[in-house]
Amino acid sequence: MILRSVMRHVRDQNWVAVGLDFLIVVVGVFIGIQVANWNEERAEGDLADRYRLQLIEDVRADLADIEVGYRTSEWRLAALTELLERSDAPIVNTTYLPERELSLPQTAVTNDSITYLMNASNYTRFLDNDQPAYVSLLSSGNARLIGRIKPWPCVHFYYAQHLEVQKAEERLLLFRTELARAQHEAGVSLAGHLSEQETLQRIASDDRLIAAMSSNRLWVFYHLVVLEELQGQAELLLEALEANTARCEFEDDSL
Repeated sequence: MILRSVMRHVRDQNWVAVGLDFLIVVVGVFIGIQVANWNEERAEGDLADRYRLQLIEDVRADLADIEVGYRTSEWRLAALTELLERSDAPIVNTTYLPERELSLPQTAVTNDSITYLMNASNYTRFLDNDQPAYVSLLSSGNARLIGRIKPWPCVHFYYAQHLEVQKAEERLLLFRTELARAQHEAGVSLAGHLSEQETLQRIASDDRLIAAMSSNRLWVFYHLVVLEELQGQAELLLEALEANTARCEFEDDSL
């Protein structure tokens, strides 16, 4: 329709009308582009917000996972300490990192049966490696979309620390495997099939088993340390995500 109008005005040599037609076309195209950009902007903003909400759910799930892992390692630390003490093995309650000295907590056991202690001394819960929102965002490669999530640097740092905790857990798993081997070689079952007296005697008479239990006790404590730090980072990140702010301060104290 506008083309026919332009052609008619050209034939009539009505250049003012031609100019107006041209202006209408330019304005129409400009408005169309702006509307398209606005729709794209809104759609991208909505998508970023959905990702932010999914990140919030993922971090909340991580916090629950961290809590379970922490309580389990507390339980295991108490059991290993109790077994070593009853076997009259030397107990070391201080350890060192390059930047600080750490004291192992004294946690009482809730059940002192030998079966309970043997079970608890080996049981471990590790973090879930599922990070759907974070992995999906990285895979998208959409810098503009990622830029709309204001705490993104905090998100990236948090998951880097999460990976470091997983590496610490891999080392803990190796120590636990070595402990199980040393226990079996000493004739001590994880199920605590021997009497309390015989179990403690076998532990006391086997230097390799005592060493394995002591090393495990130390690594279980390290697990508590890194989980506690990750928990603090997760809580800070959750606050930043809920407010969609880039303000979050992390301290890198990982092992």
